[in-house]
Amino acid sequence: MKLLPVLPLILVFAGCSDFPELEGSEPASVKSAPYPRLVPVQETLGPSIDPVSQAAEVEEDLTQRSEALAKKAQALQNAQTN
Repeated sequence: MKLLPVLPLILVFAGCSDFPELEGSEPASVKSAPYPRLVPVQETLGPSIDPVSQAAEVEEDLTQRSEALAKKAQALQNAQTN
């Protein structure tokens, strides 16, 4: 808590620091390089996914996992009563 009053002073001094200029610091090969080829977003993302079928797959997977967990829980309940 003793450093809290000093924090604004430190931030003010940090804001006064000089940052090096970036202009002219890149090599000549970068200056003469061609721009990268622009690619449509759809090519980058790949084929679109049908949300309805994906939701059905997720629901089926979750249902199977739920049933498996219910069976395990029932087996544990039966093991405790015996």
